[in-house]
Amino acid sequence: MRKTFSIPIMLCLSACATDSTGSSAAPSGDLAGPVTYKVSSWGRLLTQWQVNPDGSGEIWKGKGLGKGHGAVRKYRLRMSDEAMQAFVAKAEPLRRATENGIDCKRQITDMPYGSITWDYPEKQQSYAFDAGCRSAQADAAMEQLRAVSDVIEKMATIEAEPYMTDPGPS
Repeated sequence: MRKTFSIPIMLCLSACATDSTGSSAAPSGDLAGPVTYKVSSWGRLLTQWQVNPDGSGEIWKGKGLGKGHGAVRKYRLRMSDEAMQAFVAKAEPLRRATENGIDCKRQITDMPYGSITWDYPEKQQSYAFDAGCRSAQADAAMEQLRAVSDVIEKMATIEAEPYMTDPGPS
């Protein structure tokens, strides 16, 4: 049995996100260090974001689907105090829930995979996931991760134009 958690294709995060945590009590809103998320499929980056304690960050979006490497557009983002409080309120329960890993069984191959990392001063936590690895715990973690990413997509101020476009290998 593999220790991981499951996550669906992140392109549907905003459309299919729901908050399954039922969290009503928000943490203080302080982020102890950067939180980074990355999801890929067939070696191609789909989405990557990083949120820093000061509310700054980046979001990278891969262009196109399929095998191989494609262009990646890189945008700066800024989180308001309200957005940071919402982010921490979603990210911290996920961190605690996945602290010791989650048992799941790989049921589907060729699904997106990636990781989320909390780079806190006292310790770094990183959890790798494979969307094809399923269990009740993994599915619950997936819903929590959707909620975290939904805060980025809906509450962050993301620059309209990328500051950089990496065309990928030629």
